[in-house]
Amino acid sequence: MIGKPRFWTMVSAMVLVPMLAVAQPTKTADDYYKEGDTQYTLGEFQKAIEAFKKGFELETNSSKKAAYIYNIAQSYRMAKDCANAQFFFKRYLDLKNNDKEKPLAAEKRAEIEERIKELAECAKQSEAIRQKPPDRNPEDEPKEPLPPKETAVKPPEEEPEEEPDVVKTADPSPRVISIRGLGGGAKITTGDLEVPVQATAALIAGYPLKLQEKFTLELGAGFTFTPVPFEDSATMESKSARLIAVIGNAGATYQVAPKIGLRADVGLGVLFFSGVSESPFTGNAPTSGALSMFHVRAGISGDYAITPNVIATIAPIAFSYSPPKAGLRDDIKSITALDFMVGIGYRM
Repeated sequence: MIGKPRFWTMVSAMVLVPMLAVAQPTKTADDYYKEGDTQYTLGEFQKAIEAFKKGFELETNSSKKAAYIYNIAQSYRMAKDCANAQFFFKRYLDLKNNDKEKPLAAEKRAEIEERIKELAECAKQSEAIRQKPPDRNPEDEPKEPLPPKETAVKPPEEEPEEEPDVVKTADPSPRVISIRGLGGGAKITTGDLEVPVQATAALIAGYPLKLQEKFTLELGAGFTFTPVPFEDSATMESKSARLIAVIGNAGATYQVAPKIGLRADVGLGVLFFSGVSESPFTGNAPTSGALSMFHVRAGISGDYAITPNVIATIAPIAFSYSPPKAGLRDDIKSITALDFMVGIGYRM
């Protein structure tokens, strides 16, 4: 015979337990997203993956599903699971292909496709290492200390094109100095005198100032050298004058892709026209030395980062102008040059 107090206790438990179970709050997709965010920040990438996957399953808004897949891929990447990271980055691109409301920017797509290629190579290497048999008994191998855990960067809560990426790559922009050497051809105009296209060289260096994420201003100096051949009318000997410019230079570079930048340069300084005494440029009159004159130079170029420090550059056009100097023949109203050059640079 069960006593009344005990009987009522059992009845209460039978009634309250189901009620508590029903009243127990269930997690939403947003709750799992926040949990994944927290676990990622703490460096618990496997837990972050589980939370993001559960959130993806519960998410009813199709436009938000891509963000879960993106963060799953990033979590696998941080966990050094290249194969899964590659798979989920591909799934992310597949979802964005069908997203008409928030299509993926072309620059961001190219960045993720490049990352997929890197992860594919990483996955191959990992698989090769996994299948390689040990050279000797593993018990005889010295134990290496575990690598330090990477410090995680908080993942975005929205689409990656609107928020910073989960893991920022190293900033390849120059910090201390940028220097580049170029060479090519120059078409020089000196009045009625016909000057064939000449070889030319330039050296430009400066201190970079990063004004925005993709925009860098460089302040420095430049030097150009162009030989100008002529024939001495008295001796009929072939001689050469020299155009040497020294300028203060300002260069502005805009990064249009991860490794590609467009650059514009403007320089002001002095042009020295040396070796022109008793030459056709002076009407065969003597000069006491090099003729100096004001000089302005402007050009555009494209840069390709071979490594974070070494760049290849092509300057399809640069124009320079100098007003005439007393001592030049009367028909020389200015000295101008159109340059085409290619070169290589170093920055750090």
